[in-house]
Amino acid sequence: MQTTDDRSGYHLFLVLIIYVYSAVSMAVVGLVVPFISAIAEARHVSPGPVGTSLSFFSVPAAFTSFLFGMIVDRIGVKKAFPISIGLTLIGDTLLLSTSTLWSLRIGLMLCGCGFAFATAGSPVLFMRYLPEKSRSRALAFWSTFAPAGYSAGLLLAIPFLAGGRWQAACLSHIVLMLVILAVGILTLARLKEPLTAEIFSGPVKKLSPWLVTALGLSVTLPNGIAYGTSLIAPSYLARVHHVSLAASAAEVAIVKIVVMMAGGLIVSLCVGTERRSRIMFCVMAAIGMAAQWMLLFPGSTMVIASLGLFIWTFAYSGLSGAGMSLLPVVATDRKTRGAVAGTVGQFISVSAVLMPYLYFSTTLWTSYALFAFCALSVGCLTIFQVRQHRVAA
Repeated sequence: MQTTDDRSGYHLFLVLIIYVYSAVSMAVVGLVVPFISAIAEARHVSPGPVGTSLSFFSVPAAFTSFLFGMIVDRIGVKKAFPISIGLTLIGDTLLLSTSTLWSLRIGLMLCGCGFAFATAGSPVLFMRYLPEKSRSRALAFWSTFAPAGYSAGLLLAIPFLAGGRWQAACLSHIVLMLVILAVGILTLARLKEPLTAEIFSGPVKKLSPWLVTALGLSVTLPNGIAYGTSLIAPSYLARVHHVSLAASAAEVAIVKIVVMMAGGLIVSLCVGTERRSRIMFCVMAAIGMAAQWMLLFPGSTMVIASLGLFIWTFAYSGLSGAGMSLLPVVATDRKTRGAVAGTVGQFISVSAVLMPYLYFSTTLWTSYALFAFCALSVGCLTIFQVRQHRVAA
């Protein structure tokens, strides 16, 4: 018979495995970016079409994320996990081809399908199989996987940059996914639902579209600012402070991974109730606003701007974690948890499509600051709408 400590250790390992699985699913984008020129040369096209082909990775999540969530609800997370990795492996195999540009695009789209399964299935797994007290903490920590995964992809590419060995980099990603598949299947085989799950929790609460929308906005708005900031920060700092961060790209990627995971870990330890999650979100929003000012104000020094960038990364991890920790408040019906998680992911993916147009429409630092302040303020308002409504028995 397993002791409570044994189960706690197993649950911790499960969360780490799912975090790595989700991050590595995202890493393929960061892996491809440094090799755009080499891939273009191999396919006899200009780098431009290869760069724009990266958007195909986001297509499944941007337009059909809720459908992937519904599939997870139908087949279960244990079956969705190997299907997700299988799609990613097929996509990686197509990336190895040098035939046409469409093999790259279809490969990225299949990898995007695997990623969409990961974003919809992982929250369902936590909400179904973890003890109720651990679900919010697991979701808070897991929510930081996407930026960490992108940075991990950049790091994975570094050993192969000499000579533009992009196919070797793709093979390393395939090997990594196979290892995750083997470890994940063995880990998921031991999953058992908590004995008290769904049985003594009272009547099922009706799914509220407003709560789903409120949570989606609360999580999406900081994510959009984070994405927009990542798009303009290097060129903005180079223009204002006459310094480029390109030389220290590896160091920046490592620090970003550490900061994101540390922020997710800290928030996961602090949340636990709805009230704590909402307070943590607002605290991180205030820190994020200050960090955006430090980053963007032209009168600051390069040291202060860089510090502001890393503080913003930490604040974003906290905002994402605090927001996602409230997912169990919204996804109260176990039959629709995947659809809810997919819908929240849909909000995030749509923002990723819109943010480049917004941020590249101006070069004024006041506009960037206004975007951040407005988005974070609205996020604070909507997060207080995410409350659990009790249903009389």
